[in-house]
Amino acid sequence: MQKTYPYLGNYGIVKIIKGKFKGRFGYYDDDDLDFDGVMKSVIYFGEMFDNSKYYYIEQKNITNDFTIEDLKKRKNEIISQLWKKISEHKRLELIEEKELIDGEIYNRFENYIDSSKLKNKKLFLSHSSRDKDLVISVALDLNEKGITTWLDAFDILPGESIVSKINQGLENCEFILLFLSKNSVSSNWVMKEWETILWDEINSNKIRIIPIKLQDCEIPKILQTKKYIDFSIDYNSGINQLINTIIEYENKKQ
Repeated sequence: MQKTYPYLGNYGIVKIIKGKFKGRFGYYDDDDLDFDGVMKSVIYFGEMFDNSKYYYIEQKNITNDFTIEDLKKRKNEIISQLWKKISEHKRLELIEEKELIDGEIYNRFENYIDSSKLKNKKLFLSHSSRDKDLVISVALDLNEKGITTWLDAFDILPGESIVSKINQGLENCEFILLFLSKNSVSSNWVMKEWETILWDEINSNKIRIIPIKLQDCEIPKILQTKKYIDFSIDYNSGINQLINTIIEYENKKQ
């Protein structure tokens, strides 16, 4: 008996997680019978309307659950491959896949900017400016799961007081993520901010601090008693653990 898999739900970009095309991103159009009479998913490696060629891929080999870092990694792989000597057909397919990835990244930024207009943010992201690229990925992936964040790159407009806006963000958020890296633990500005945050946690008992380890670094003494979530080994497992932690806290409140 042919094993069936649940319908993914929405047309759009998916990640291939097994098989011949593992690691690639494609556009999921529909489910159909392949040439052997087996029901599979119809996948285009690029936007459906820009690409006439499609592939039949078993639905168990695809997922619509992926992170910004997954997208960025695949984009870099494509750019590397485009420098090599490849057929024109292969080159065109890679370019179309890259455009599909660029479109998804753009859409997630747009969705984040829309959600950043909300007054009630849940997480404050405290980090070194040198780690901003990775921290933005975390913010976008959390937003994709419906968890709103406060991030200086989006929540402080030109001309606004940095100190005032940071204090406002800290007052309104329930959780504060402290991103541990060689950059942040060596920054006097970041450490002063963290000392203030920890003091507020002790006095208010309203916020929860969650350290996030981005890379191997010396853990500041003020944070050594707190358990951190490790992103340094695997980003995806780290983001999933963070999301589950927030959900668990929320469930306890109910």
